[in-house]
Amino acid sequence: MSTADTDSLLEHVLLAFAVEPSHDKATLERYLSRYPQYATDLVDLLSELRLSSEAIVHTAGDESAAQKAWDAFTATPPRAERPRLVENPFTLFQGPSFVALATELRIRRSILIALRDRIVIATSIPKPFLKRLAIATRSTTEVLLEYLDQPTTVAPGASYKSDGKPEAPAKIEFERLLINSGVTSEEKDDIFMSST
Repeated sequence: MSTADTDSLLEHVLLAFAVEPSHDKATLERYLSRYPQYATDLVDLLSELRLSSEAIVHTAGDESAAQKAWDAFTATPPRAERPRLVENPFTLFQGPSFVALATELRIRRSILIALRDRIVIATSIPKPFLKRLAIATRSTTEVLLEYLDQPTTVAPGASYKSDGKPEAPAKIEFERLLINSGVTSEEKDDIFMSST
């Protein structure tokens, strides 16, 4: 018998075994007694047939689980309100205009950077200065407070300068910022008292 004939017979035997109504022990023994030369192939096919029938059972379970998940998803009511984007009052101030803003406010750029990056606790900022900042940024005190209440941000260039992932700094009191910036008592008086 040639190789082609052997392959054809093997294929015929495996196909006949696959379409048997039952793949129990008796069916396997019957085929093994008739075709002992294909014992390995018949056992392999039996394993595949059992795995595929288990997969069908699991797939049915997966489909019902997927249907339950979909039903739960569609039953969830939509959120009544989308999160509102908070307006950044410092958007208009980049480069030279940022420096000009610091000069107009009579504060150091490091203080203005801390405000832009929301490092300052909003409620610790004196009201006269907050009003002055709102006017200078063409905003309102409400918008400024809402912006400053957001989490702190990481400076855009920090990731390029860092070996690890940079983390946003913790918020600090406005007065602590002034002390850290080395503000003089005259500058501090101007910040706390002047609204123009």
